[in-house]
Amino acid sequence: MSTATVLPDHASDVLAALAGAATTMEASQLGAAAWCLSDAEVADGLSAVGRLRQALETAEVTLAREGVARGLPEEGAWTAHDWVARAEGARAPRPEQRHVARVVRVARSARATPDGEDPLVVPDDAASRPVGDEGAGPREVCAAFVRGDLPLTKTDQLLRFNTQLTPLVDADELGGEVGVLLEGAKDEAFADPGGGEPTRIHGLTEKELATAITLASRLLKPVRDLDDEDRRARKGRSLTKGPGPAGLSTYKLTLDPEGAAILDAAVDALAEPVTGPNGEPDERSAAHRRADALLEVVSRGVSSPGEAPKTAKAQVLVTISLSALRDETGCGGGVAANGEVLAPATVRRMACNAGIIPVVLGDRGEVLELGRAVRWFTPAQKRAIWLRDRSCTFPGCTMPGQWCDAHHVEWWSRGGRTDVTNGALLCGRHHTHVHEKNLTATITDTQVTWHV
Repeated sequence: MSTATVLPDHASDVLAALAGAATTMEASQLGAAAWCLSDAEVADGLSAVGRLRQALETAEVTLAREGVARGLPEEGAWTAHDWVARAEGARAPRPEQRHVARVVRVARSARATPDGEDPLVVPDDAASRPVGDEGAGPREVCAAFVRGDLPLTKTDQLLRFNTQLTPLVDADELGGEVGVLLEGAKDEAFADPGGGEPTRIHGLTEKELATAITLASRLLKPVRDLDDEDRRARKGRSLTKGPGPAGLSTYKLTLDPEGAAILDAAVDALAEPVTGPNGEPDERSAAHRRADALLEVVSRGVSSPGEAPKTAKAQVLVTISLSALRDETGCGGGVAANGEVLAPATVRRMACNAGIIPVVLGDRGEVLELGRAVRWFTPAQKRAIWLRDRSCTFPGCTMPGQWCDAHHVEWWSRGGRTDVTNGALLCGRHHTHVHEKNLTATITDTQVTWHV
């Protein structure tokens, strides 16, 4: 296999070109002359900027890897991140820390393979081609980056996924998943038969790739690890209050994927711009509208203590395969409308009464069922359950009924009916506990007895 040969004089030419391009751009004063460019020239200029950005990031990773390999950061008692930031900031503003972190991570992942091949040196005759049945690894990901088929951000996402799962998953299985993700993430360029600019088909966005990676992680990781991650994520929920500007208060809210999906579904529906009576645009910023929407949700919730809430809980749209919904092993996952990936156990628990609308898919992705609100407990049913139970029915819990959920004792996902004789009040904590422990209960006309 032929490889590109990088000679010392060639490397010097590249460095001279980088310095020359920087000097030329600094002295160009484009802002004073951009007005005279044609529409096509403006677009072409932005296209050139995109090509330059990709080439510069490739050079950035290559030089950072070389400096780290030589131990240059240690010579000045710097971390690799600080050394890269200081070097790039010697004659310009320092780069953003998140960008530096990506550069260093990719540089460290782009190590030579055992056979001596350099992931950052692509063969002269190599072109963007589909990943084979053997899958992909750091070399294939870096090659796509160097060819310009993959930006730095998505390169970092794929390499981190590979690094994190390498100790946990069979190498062949992991390589197959990385290959599938790489094929979906990278751009494809198709030559124009007429000799014009090639057509470029862009791959998954960074957000879409993040969702796909999370789903792939859930499929590959052991079930016990996934359960532990979900418990740790729920324990990480927090709401803190601090002073804000001009006498205001600042709240910091940290949520797990389940909580984020619920909050986004509740707030987004009320955060749309509202036009005035004469069609005036909404002058509130997006952040202001979300804050108003959150207060509206809370106000509705606290305005009716002791009686049925005036509105249904936030509807959370979740797409999940039928096998994952029914399977008790915890494999796979569901994707909420906001892109959060939820564990199947979480979807099964939320499906009881959290206003979730399940879009159940078959193993091949075909729509089998679109759930509707008629399967939820109606206000009249909730009122009857509250009159019977009064509070959380779990032994020893005194949480008032207005802060509890009406839980399907025989889970809805297992064919349970939405009847009063199958409903029981549970607070959020014990609702989770009942699902985790797979507990059952006996319901009579006057009480609920949990078998703990």
